[in-house]
Amino acid sequence: MTIRYNHNTLPQVAVYAGSGASHSWIWFTDLFDREQYAPVVFVNEQDIANGVLEWCSVLLVSGGDTFAIAEALGQCGAARLEHFVRNGGRYIGSCAGAYLPLRSSLEPLNYFNFVAARIGNLARNAPQALQMPEKSCTEYGCRYVVHPVRGEVRLRLHEGLADSADHSLTAPLYGGPTLLPSEDVEVLATYDDFTAATEFLVDETIARSMIVGAAAAVRKQLGSGELYLFGPHFEHPLFPEANRVLLQVIVKARRHMDDAHARRIFDFSAVQDQGTAASRNAFRRFLSSVSTCRIMAFALERTAYRWRIGKKVYDPEKISVMVNAVFTRAQQLDASGYSRYIPESVSCAWHEATENVIDLLRRLKHPEGTSDHTAHELFDGLRTLSATFLTAYFQYQYHGILDQERRTPCMTITCTSRQLQHSTPCRL
Repeated sequence: MTIRYNHNTLPQVAVYAGSGASHSWIWFTDLFDREQYAPVVFVNEQDIANGVLEWCSVLLVSGGDTFAIAEALGQCGAARLEHFVRNGGRYIGSCAGAYLPLRSSLEPLNYFNFVAARIGNLARNAPQALQMPEKSCTEYGCRYVVHPVRGEVRLRLHEGLADSADHSLTAPLYGGPTLLPSEDVEVLATYDDFTAATEFLVDETIARSMIVGAAAAVRKQLGSGELYLFGPHFEHPLFPEANRVLLQVIVKARRHMDDAHARRIFDFSAVQDQGTAASRNAFRRFLSSVSTCRIMAFALERTAYRWRIGKKVYDPEKISVMVNAVFTRAQQLDASGYSRYIPESVSCAWHEATENVIDLLRRLKHPEGTSDHTAHELFDGLRTLSATFLTAYFQYQYHGILDQERRTPCMTITCTSRQLQHSTPCRL
């Protein structure tokens, strides 16, 4: 059952959607939309460098390329992040976001040595892959980060994360770490077992030795704030029990902003009825272009294209996840008449960004255009478009403009099936 929150008493949340982030940050969108949790903004590395965390209580970092995220944030971003946590902020990282603050000697990860715990799924030699060799391990200096399984795993929650000790639940693991605890962390969950839905990428005996019994979630106190690191994706929309646990961690953040701080990031003068044909037509042009983008992304899913961007392998399904997150909500805004609140200039900017994505999709459809460089441009454009649109969407929700009763509880393609292909792994 959805909890009706008072927006003015909730922690303000920033979701990282910048360079290096994969598609899984969209899962936070589904979680917050379903729970009608409105004070949410989607940020990139430049926003963090410009001090956006000064106006937020929680920073969420999900899956992607940890090296690319660290490089994008750099030393400035690392300093901003540390200042944020030490002054009462709550960092919540899953998968790549959990790797980021762990102890490392490799640049640029060594800028983020906030937690002494180490990666447990490291090996000097990569085990033989039974399937998906490009997803079963990643180079990490002179060693390999091994991803023995993907999909659903069973976790044992410890006191401090569960309502009671020895509580178990399932959550999906797509490249996230097993953790070697250090004295500065509290273990919140361990990997308990596999399930019938677990997919083995290496021999099961090796997988068990690397995963079962290892720490899956830890908490670190830093100054007056905290870091929560989750190996599995507690935010995945097909795992509501894990979602509830994560949501409680978010809601209980200690650093609450006053109303002036909330207005600084969630208030803007454009929240008013535009009431003009030009504004409505501009939004419908944007919606039409997103619909075209959606059709093209779906067609691309039927191909065997894969692109390596940094240390991560991207596939066409990630495109559909981000496009659908925009399309379903834009369609809802148009059908309900709420698009009248969106200024013509804003819709035109979204339309231009979508046309750029369409152009890149066209280039990817041709053999000479399927380069990793083109794919890199495409995913950068998708992140910018979806993050900008979704920030505005939650701002309208924050102001009570959206009719909460009319929204469907689940928005993206990731929610349509439990099949593994609808959830792709994140990697270092």
